[in-house]
Amino acid sequence: MRALVKCACLALLSLTAVLGCGRPSTSAPSAVTVSTTRPAFEAMTAAFHQALRTNDADELFRYVADDVVMMPPGEPAVRGKDAMRAWYAAFLSQFRTSSLTLTDREVFLGDGWAVEMGRYEWGLKPVAGGDPVADRGNYMQIWKPQPDGTWRFAREIWNSSVPPAAPPGK
Repeated sequence: MRALVKCACLALLSLTAVLGCGRPSTSAPSAVTVSTTRPAFEAMTAAFHQALRTNDADELFRYVADDVVMMPPGEPAVRGKDAMRAWYAAFLSQFRTSSLTLTDREVFLGDGWAVEMGRYEWGLKPVAGGDPVADRGNYMQIWKPQPDGTWRFAREIWNSSVPPAAPPGK
C-alpha cells in the first residue's frame, strides 16, 4: 500500500512538473509594452468612437474584428463582421447619431487584449423625423491587438438605463 501511495505521489509530481514547464507565461506585460501600447489603443478607440459619432460605417468597420460579437440590449447577439454591418445598416436606416459622450471610462490593458468600459449618453435623431431620442447606460468593449500593432473591436455589450417605453394604449 505504501509503495502505491509513493508511486501515485511520484506520478502526480511528475505530471505537475511537465504541465508547469509547458505552460505559457501568464505574467503581466512589461511597463514598456503597456506604455507603448496604450497610446496606440487610445488612438484606435478614439477613431472608432468618432466614426460612430459621425455615422461613418466604412471608417467604423476598419476597426472591427472579423469574429466580432456585439450584444445590444433586448436583442440576440450579433455574431461576425457581416452580421454587425447588417445590424448597423438597419440601425442607420432608422436613426442617426447626433451625439455620443463617454464618461467614467476605464481601460484595462492585458497581454493580448484590452477592456474598455464606462457610461455612455447617445443622442439619436430619427431618420423619418420626430423628436430626438437620448439613450444612456453602461458599456463594455473588448479589443484585440493585431500583429501590425493596430487594435480590433472584438466584443461589446451595453445596457440602457432608460426605462423602456410603455406599450401603446397604457
